[in-house]
Amino acid sequence: MAGALTVRPAQAGDAADLAALLGAMGWFKAYAATTPAQAAAHLQALVAAAPDRSLLLVAEDDQHRLCGYCAVHWLPVAILQGWEAYVSELFVAEMARGSGAGSQLLDAAVQAARERRCQRIWLINNRERPSYARGFYPRHGWTEQAEMARFVLPLAPLPSDNAST
Repeated sequence: MAGALTVRPAQAGDAADLAALLGAMGWFKAYAATTPAQAAAHLQALVAAAPDRSLLLVAEDDQHRLCGYCAVHWLPVAILQGWEAYVSELFVAEMARGSGAGSQLLDAAVQAARERRCQRIWLINNRERPSYARGFYPRHGWTEQAEMARFVLPLAPLPSDNAST
């Protein structure tokens, strides 16, 4: 991928390209079953909730093709007596890996958290992902908290689960 990259806040008009990007990753069955209209409605709701609750960023190349996406959310934390930021998603299209899109998205998320005066920013990275194996986050100054455990309690079926019932 050649050319300059632009990182900017996502807009409702990015929905179809965002759905295609996430669907092409092949990681999430829910996106495979998502129609462009469903993706547009979901992205529109997320964009409307920002900036109070989250910031959705996209990276696009010089031909305005979406090549990356990052979602960062603002969380109040009583023990910190302030706010923290949580990066829930950071994805870069296969064709754009190594272009700097991930670094630029991560930098923009960190900058936004600083501007909101967050005391820390955190994320979870699957140890099976190539980004973990490459040491992407440590190269950007992030440290892994080995003493932490991640617990998940599913509260609702995924959209693709509804299709089978």
